[in-house]
Amino acid sequence: MSSIATKRGDKGKTSLLSGERVLKSDPQVEAYGVIDELNSWLGLIRIKCPYQDIKDVICQVQKDLFILSAELASRQKKYKKRITPENLKYIDKKLDYYQSNFDFHGFTIPGQSELGSYLDISRTICRRAERRMASAELIEAVDFSELVHSYVNRLSDLIYILSRTSDRRYLIDFVTERVCSILESEEY
Repeated sequence: MSSIATKRGDKGKTSLLSGERVLKSDPQVEAYGVIDELNSWLGLIRIKCPYQDIKDVICQVQKDLFILSAELASRQKKYKKRITPENLKYIDKKLDYYQSNFDFHGFTIPGQSELGSYLDISRTICRRAERRMASAELIEAVDFSELVHSYVNRLSDLIYILSRTSDRRYLIDFVTERVCSILESEEY
């Protein structure tokens, strides 16, 4: 069995999927590193989430993020597997579905539920990924597709609405549990 420790990065460099050796501080490496961080947080959320529909959405997004990371990690224009319009349509469809239950007026303070808070952290990581992608394009003159930018932008919106959905479900579950507890303690 081979080791995962190649020691090739011991001097502060890494390889992009397209073969170039770059510093680990390279903006492009930072961009796909933030996507990796987001994927890890989504994994934590998926195992903590009691709602199967949200778990299913997160699992699909995690699969997409592997494709996205690979695309961000290559400077070749013809990387084989890419984010597609279907990936973006999935995000848009789920975004429309979950936000149909809300009428937004202003901002929401994070921290209404544990799951919602984890999702809010993930949303901010997703926004950071957008900024890192823009930096990589500016500093390294790398061009990520418009589709990649749209996907990451909409993903942060979807994560936001999943957070609000989780907060609402938590509140409903909490109130239901309290009411049932009170009713069970009463004599009828």
